[in-house]
Amino acid sequence: MVMRSNLKKAGALIGMMLVIAVVCVGGNIYIKDSGTETPENEEEQPENVAEIQENTGNGSEPLQDPADEDAEEPAKDFNALRAKNPDIFAWLHIPGTAIDCPVLQSGQSDTFYESHNSDGEEDDAGAVYIELANLTSMCDFNTVLHGKAGADGNGLFSDLYKFKEPDFFDDHEYAYLYLDGNVLVYEIFAAFERENTSLIRTYDFTYQSGCRQFLDDLYGTRDMGMNLREGWKSVNEYNYLITLTAQGEDTERQFVVTAVLIRDSAGTISRIIAE
Repeated sequence: MVMRSNLKKAGALIGMMLVIAVVCVGGNIYIKDSGTETPENEEEQPENVAEIQENTGNGSEPLQDPADEDAEEPAKDFNALRAKNPDIFAWLHIPGTAIDCPVLQSGQSDTFYESHNSDGEEDDAGAVYIELANLTSMCDFNTVLHGKAGADGNGLFSDLYKFKEPDFFDDHEYAYLYLDGNVLVYEIFAAFERENTSLIRTYDFTYQSGCRQFLDDLYGTRDMGMNLREGWKSVNEYNYLITLTAQGEDTERQFVVTAVLIRDSAGTISRIIAE
């Protein structure tokens, strides 16, 4: 089972030592997967996984991604943002789009920000938000961000549809998520349409099986209308994803953009895989 936690440095060291002592036997990591124990040998992971995990960084070096110049922004004043609305926990920025807005999580209901803006006022345009099933620490396997495209194309997530175009997809690789004291850099690796159902309710991301199923289904939806970045197969259940979802005029379909964490500037994103 994927146990999610946002560990402090001291706690992380102790936690990892305990996990290694308990679950590592003969070089194999035993993980409870929907009630079934399966040995996972680290050497069998895709070669690029180590590179991706290394790229998440430990905060000792400044960001050096190609999109840095586009992403340079003043640090977000989260004290001021939270004074405006305590539900604000992050800020999302995608270069080349109009997506540059706060991200919220309501303690009232998962649907509150479908009909309220980031000020908490009633507004059909809504806000960008995550459900209560996701952690605001961004330590989940897949954090799902919801937003509206709007019938007039002026919704907060209308520009997600730009990623339908192969040229735009190829030229715009990065998404930035600002937290209080941290900057997370994600590489966008997939953009496609899917049935308008809840990802959180369709997949149990707390188990390896749910994480794998999402990736398997993503692979299975490959068609002429899907954009996939080269090298995406290195993504697996050990990574950290964000999936942005937008619903346009067709209420039966949603457009999603999925990205993998490649840089954690503060080195605080962590979770332990154990029984």
